Amino acid sequence: MTENRFDTAATDWDKENRRIELAKAISSQIALLPLNDEMRAMEYGCGTGLVGLDLANRLASLVAADSSPGMLEILKAKISAQGIKNVFPQHLDLHHDDCEQDFDLIFSAMTLHHLADIDCILAKLFHCLKPGGIIALADLEEEDGSFHQDNPEGVMHHGFNRGKLARNLERLGFSAVHVNTVHTIRRKNSHGDEKPYPVFLMTALKG
Repeated sequence: MTENRFDTAATDWDKENRRIELAKAISSQIALLPLNDEMRAMEYGCGTGLVGLDLANRLASLVAADSSPGMLEILKAKISAQGIKNVFPQHLDLHHDDCEQDFDLIFSAMTLHHLADIDCILAKLFHCLKPGGIIALADLEEEDGSFHQDNPEGVMHHGFNRGKLARNLERLGFSAVHVNTVHTIRRKNSHGDEKPYPVFLMTALKG
């Protein structure tokens, strides 16, 4: 992710209602997975914790990882203010860093389209999961590039083809791949027409 953009945006990140609605839609779907209070989880690309903090009370622990120090500072303040004891912010950029911890669950929300080398990142996430662990990836359906037309900085992919992403997961060794639409963002394009942008959640098991 492009750190400068997200560092600058961090202070006002939680003020957009559409962003909050999207995070709630994603977290409510991840909450339907077989979570329990013995699971060690990581959210990659946690931002200010809009998704992860909604799930933390269902888990034993949550590593909230992001490449943006600005986002992590906002998250740390929220953790302190709310007295949360089981969420641990961590600066992590898997383009350059390795993750040697083992998790029962790894999830991300609207992060993949900011990552240049998807295959590399997914392989590292696979490595971080315990056998039988769950991965849950929420992101944009493949689109024409108009979603970020006003703010293209740091955008590496115009969403994803579900079938191609599922095949990528299967090649890595994931199984039981499942995908469904969890939310639809509506934005006006350059012609002033409102356009729907579906957001999917793809889940799979390691092994």
